[in-house]
Amino acid sequence: MRKFAADLWAGVRTGPARAGLAFTSLALGLFAVTVLLATLEALQRQARELVDSFGAGSVVLTRSAEPRWNRRQVEFFRANLGAEAWVSGVKVLPSIAGVDFAVAAADGELGGARGWRWASGRALDELDVRQGARHAVAPVELCRQRGWRMGETIAVGPELYRLVGIFAAGGEAVPGLAAETVFVPHTADAFETADAEALARVDALLFRARPGSAPEALQRRIAALLVQPGIGADGVEWTTPETLLRGVRRWQRAIGWTAGAGGALGLLLGAATLAGMLLTGVRERVAEIGLRRALGARRSEIAGLFVAEALALTGAAAVAGLIAAEIALRLWGSRFPLPFEFGPQTRLLPLALATGLALCCSAGPAWMAARLPPAEALRNE
Repeated sequence: MRKFAADLWAGVRTGPARAGLAFTSLALGLFAVTVLLATLEALQRQARELVDSFGAGSVVLTRSAEPRWNRRQVEFFRANLGAEAWVSGVKVLPSIAGVDFAVAAADGELGGARGWRWASGRALDELDVRQGARHAVAPVELCRQRGWRMGETIAVGPELYRLVGIFAAGGEAVPGLAAETVFVPHTADAFETADAEALARVDALLFRARPGSAPEALQRRIAALLVQPGIGADGVEWTTPETLLRGVRRWQRAIGWTAGAGGALGLLLGAATLAGMLLTGVRERVAEIGLRRALGARRSEIAGLFVAEALALTGAAAVAGLIAAEIALRLWGSRFPLPFEFGPQTRLLPLALATGLALCCSAGPAWMAARLPPAEALRNE
């Protein structure tokens, strides 16, 4: 092992300036690659969480101006979509004194339209709505914060509701509505008003494709129904998994172009310098190669010497780039505008890339050294 390390050091010593430039360039390039991978991995996880919390086949319609949606329109969509989708309407209740979480009223199809995973209990149903039951469902995060348990009675302002379901939504339960939202049945009692128009008002229409129905087809059907008389498509805002992911995709492209371009330039310069260093090493070590061959060294051993030299240099550069990237992101992560995550892929891919570069850059010089005739090498000396 000591002799092998001495051989590697002898190769690096033939061109220390070139070796230093190759190491620095490769380390900077792999630093940028590591930052790119850590960011893309975190953004990909964020995208999966957004889609999971929103629902892969879900669509939400809201209106930015009057008139708002109403329960009659909820029934219109429900009747026309039939078995294609779950349809639900949600209304955000006015702020309640002493309540520091959002409260919304929904109908019996809320659970199906959102596609939540139920940690325990059940969704609101039509019986809850018809009977005006004092029932509620809440997100698991809010229940954990407040210490609420299934079946307990919780206070929503002056009213008491029994918790019949705890759902694991994650993110916003409904676009524009806080994640920490408790849902109660959409009944007159929930509004404390005799105003029929206010009671019928709905802030968002929620749709989710049923099994066997394509989300794209559902969106086309909804768009066709919007142009029907009395519905109106003016001021309608669509929220789908694709619209939620636009911001994530934009960041992915931005970091891909910036860190990707920097990493590519660093790796290209480092690879060119490494290949030049190895070629120069072959020319400057002709006598040494001839002597090794004369003493019985095989061609594979001569070639392996240059391959090992390249692997050692690129491996050291990869480790240096990985450590520097992780330290930099963890120290200054609060100032970094994007999320990052150091998973197995982020740590292994730069090492694999460094190995590939080493093999590519050393293939030519190793072949030349292995093919060098011993007699000619000693004669040139």
